[in-house]
Amino acid sequence: MKRIFLIALLLVPFYMVSNAQIKFGVKAGLTSTSIKADDVINVSNQTEFDQLIVKGKSANVGFQGGLMGRITIVKMYVQPELLFSSTSGDVEITAIDGANVTTQVREQKFRQLDFPIMVGFKFGPARIQAGPVGSIMLSSDPALDMFNNVDVEEEFNGASWGYQVGVGLDIGKKLTLDLKYEGNLSKVADGVNIGDQNYSFDSRNNQFVANVGIFF
Repeated sequence: MKRIFLIALLLVPFYMVSNAQIKFGVKAGLTSTSIKADDVINVSNQTEFDQLIVKGKSANVGFQGGLMGRITIVKMYVQPELLFSSTSGDVEITAIDGANVTTQVREQKFRQLDFPIMVGFKFGPARIQAGPVGSIMLSSDPALDMFNNVDVEEEFNGASWGYQVGVGLDIGKKLTLDLKYEGNLSKVADGVNIGDQNYSFDSRNNQFVANVGIFF
């Protein structure tokens, strides 16, 4: 009996792999990105301002698109994706120089590669899913470059980690819809150089993602 049980236990993974469905496709969609920042930067040895107050403001709409795959075993699936994303969010920056206070709302733009790996369960055509997402920064347009006489440069991490949770709907055998929320597990900005000094600065991106995909 023990041998039969052991053989059956060993055969389960082979049965699951042999019955796995593997398919590939493309997907594209829209993002609504907000920048989470709430920092006060006390600046020393500057002639234009003494303090910067940085706060996240409203979310902006961006886009993403790329490739996806899906491995389905019974009702469970794993869906890795490779996506190019162009996103942005508004940041409110207040510069204080003694009694003079200047406030501007600036747009922070990001262009990056995202690597979500979603794990989910199917309930008929509906799905629930969650998983990690890695991001590699390709380029950015900084929001703090608003001063004429002082060099301001934000230091962005080359890679960051986050998570996604969401729901999906499969229509037929080829069309798929996804609605996901993405949060950050690590900092996007690691600091800011003002003049010749480096200051701590923490900003993170949160976003909603709506995608449409087509399997080949």
